[in-house]
Formats: sequence, structure tokens, C-alpha cells
Amino acid sequence: MTRKTFAIDNELLSALNLFAKKDQRDFSSALRYALKIGLAAIENPEMNIEEIKDVLEAKIDYQAGRVLALDMDKI
Repeated sequence: MTRKTFAIDNELLSALNLFAKKDQRDFSSALRYALKIGLAAIENPEMNIEEIKDVLEAKIDYQAGRVLALDMDKI
């Protein structure tokens, strides 16, 4: 993982700290998660935030082996 220093205004910093506490994450994890959601929202403007979060969570479940890919031949 690469470390970078950046400037952030106090209002956004406070919002991220609150998000981290509500989601029971450390600040770095909350920032990474919020950035993933934000970038996915920019790339997929037709999707709402809940849909994007569902896709990200499903991807994590799939990578953890908790779900299998759908086999269309078996439907």
C-alpha cells in the first residue's frame, strides 16, 4: 500500500471521522471505502449508492468464497 499526504478541509475530515465511527472502521479504512463508493458512483452514474454498496459487498463475499458465480446453464 502506498502512503500519500494530502490536504483535506475540516468539514470533510469531521464527516469522515463520523462515518468511520458509525461504520465501526478506523479512519483509513473508512476513507478507502468512501473513495471506492465515490469512484464507483462517478463511473456508474445510473446506479444509486445502495446498489453500488451491494455490488462492492457482493464482490467481497465472492472473493472470500462465500458465494459462487452463477452458472447460467444450470438455470
